[in-house]
Amino acid sequence: MSFLIPIKSAILIFPVLAILLSLPFLIVQYHRYGGIIAWRSIVIFTFIFYLLCAYFLIILPLPSIQEVRHLTTQRYNLIPFTALREFISTTYFNLMRPQTWIPAVKQPGFIQPFFNIILTIPFGVYLRYYFKQPIRKIVLYGFGLSLFFELTQLSGLYGIYPRPYRLFDVDDLILNTSGAFVGGLITPFLVKAFPTREQIDRRSYDQGRKVTVLRRLVALIFDYLVVGTIVGIFLSLVGLDKLTENAYFYTLSVP
Repeated sequence: MSFLIPIKSAILIFPVLAILLSLPFLIVQYHRYGGIIAWRSIVIFTFIFYLLCAYFLIILPLPSIQEVRHLTTQRYNLIPFTALREFISTTYFNLMRPQTWIPAVKQPGFIQPFFNIILTIPFGVYLRYYFKQPIRKIVLYGFGLSLFFELTQLSGLYGIYPRPYRLFDVDDLILNTSGAFVGGLITPFLVKAFPTREQIDRRSYDQGRKVTVLRRLVALIFDYLVVGTIVGIFLSLVGLDKLTENAYFYTLSVP
């Protein structure tokens, strides 16, 4: 299945991304809360993994540049609700005939729009559950995320390709934004079994009162990086040879 390719790619890249983000994440969390609990790490890193999967789903699989150069397909659709009209005209769906509902949802005219809604439902859930965003901002951020995806496609992956290889579709903006909205609405029913953001913060503050080995290690690494950076900049400006020469003459001048 084609949707497995982006997910497999995200699984391969995520460990590298997680390693790169781990130290900054630990520094920020210790600075803000004085401690970190496992559940916060799970939420943050699964959110990053979700965004990575969503991004790969809208750009992969990558065609060859030569193949894209010869494409003659439509570049964009700016007419709203085209997907709805195509669903009505190309599927067996008949509101008055329930026996047509199941066959209709198995057809591409339903699957593609439905996927675009499902794609951003987790985004709305994360924003409301962990980031405590109200519905109106979830809708705004959902639209922004969808617009980023669509512009990525319209630009031919930021100019790498000579033209878009996927359609910029105003319906995708509507559907993705709707998905984020739905995610925000259903969040209270989905997260009842999980600790609230307030409980997560309180546990972090309680844990911050204890100076753990991990906290000392993070502080040591942070200090090493800061001091190393300052020393490196100083040596690059002054020059190691000049500094060594000055130290040598100073040593000779000391009685």
